[in-house]
Amino acid sequence: MSGGGLRLPSGLTRRARAYLTAYAVRRAVWSPEQHRRHWHRSGLPDAAIAQLAAFQGRWGGLELPPTPEYEGGPLVLDAADPAVTDALGPHFEAGKPRQTMAYRFTVDGTGRFGILAQGSWVALHASTEGWVESAALRRLADSLPAEVRMATGPKIDGLPDRYGLRPLPEVAGLADGWWRGKDTLLAIYRGEARLFGNPQYQTAYLYLDIEDLTERLRAG
Repeated sequence: MSGGGLRLPSGLTRRARAYLTAYAVRRAVWSPEQHRRHWHRSGLPDAAIAQLAAFQGRWGGLELPPTPEYEGGPLVLDAADPAVTDALGPHFEAGKPRQTMAYRFTVDGTGRFGILAQGSWVALHASTEGWVESAALRRLADSLPAEVRMATGPKIDGLPDRYGLRPLPEVAGLADGWWRGKDTLLAIYRGEARLFGNPQYQTAYLYLDIEDLTERLRAG
């Protein structure tokens, strides 16, 4: 299901809603109730089941276009493999990756969206909404008439202050984030760098000299 028939989660920006309407589809996946029945039989704690079912009711089956970072992101947002640990509390896989990878996309006990590998965890966004908003912004930014500069490694530290930029709150940025100025957008991706302990994996994209940026952001 796509276009005007797509069931959109509430609370997203107009920009993200336009992005989902144009590019997303809903796939057939387990319903929240199917998850509840299955995981109750497996003896999973009620708190873990409730969080997983809430995610599935809001995001389950939503397929987004591949993102430029993280090898395209999850193929379909679809809750699976719930667990409870001391470090993360209740958590579950947010969707299978598009190819074999060294980490999994995971939602933790407070709803943060991140990546997990062999017990190491990095939260990318404070919510799944943040992941979707970031994907929508990247799609928009890459379509704008702008001068684009890319930087990697430690040199990206301090870029928001250097250009006098403020964060875009809808992205709920943690390891990753977006910032803006009058005619400037900045995206920073630190998730893989923190997960693997290698600052060289940090990447930033600076979009400069964007005319009518406020209107473009509002329209999506």
